[in-house]
Amino acid sequence: MSQLRMEKSDLDNVPVVTLPEGYVLRNYREGDEAALGRVYAASSLGCETAELVRERVIGRPCFTPARLFVIEYGGEPVGTGAAWLVEDDPGAGYLHMLGLLPEHRGKRLGAALTVAAIGYTRAEGFSRQQLDTDDWRVPAIRLYLNLGYYPIYWDDTHPARWEAVAKTLGRPAALVRAKDLRQQ
Repeated sequence: MSQLRMEKSDLDNVPVVTLPEGYVLRNYREGDEAALGRVYAASSLGCETAELVRERVIGRPCFTPARLFVIEYGGEPVGTGAAWLVEDDPGAGYLHMLGLLPEHRGKRLGAALTVAAIGYTRAEGFSRQQLDTDDWRVPAIRLYLNLGYYPIYWDDTHPARWEAVAKTLGRPAALVRAKDLRQQ
């Protein structure tokens, strides 16, 4: 089943997110691979080992350390997100591999990582940012909606799936701005 897609077309409209005490936002540094693998594994994102992180993230042509954001706590990476490129849409940036260790969730760290990625996408000259997600990632979808992302229908299953997600969230208005790309 295809992932759900979202887009944000107003990259100037983002909140300031202050990190809780003890947390630091920085970019990728060599040697982060094993810790990032733990974050990706805990977030069901794949790339569970340092080797897979090197192959599937750092080895990608669009990778640069400046595009990969890391939140650390006590000197250890506990969250990550990337400002990637959309392979099939050169006009858009892409929020990729956003994840946090479970014990650090609920502290707006995902918002801080997303806002950092949006800022980088804007600085690279893009006017919009896309992301792909799964129906069951309800807290992440809530975050994205709160930050101004809206649903994109690019598969015939998407309208019904988005309706179910909006119902779960109690936010039927989330579908008002949905963009239908199925006939294009």
